[in-house]
Formats: sequence, C-alpha cells, structure tokens
Amino acid sequence: MAADTGTPSLEAGAELERTLDRLEARMEALQLSMRAHRASPRLELWRHDLRETRETWFRLVDPDGQDPTGEGN
Repeated sequence: MAADTGTPSLEAGAELERTLDRLEARMEALQLSMRAHRASPRLELWRHDLRETRETWFRLVDPDGQDPTGEGN
C-alpha cells in the first residue's frame, strides 16, 4: 500500500545524506591542502575543484535555489 506522495523515500534521503557528507569531507580536504601547500603548483586546480564541489553541494541541498557563487547569471 505504497502511495506516491511526492516525497523522497528513506533510502533516497539516506543516499543524499551520504553524498552530502562525502562532498563536505572533500571540501575540508581541499581546504586543508590549500592551506598546507600554498606554494604548490596544484593550488589553482584545488581551488577550481573546491568551487565545483561547493556548487554541487549547494545544488543538492537546495535544487531550486539560486547559484550560490553568482556565476550562473
């Protein structure tokens, strides 16, 4: 007797939470790398990766929201 109420299932919600947790961990690791290795030739790559990861996190948290970086408009 599963009625489609338009709300995500518990399984889908749990998967979203796991994805958000992984993205948060990635952002923290990138920020740590950037702080610890400011002279690294990879700094710009990490900065770009951090920006994309953050944008993905915001899209998942609020799919109908505005671009948090202001770069979309």
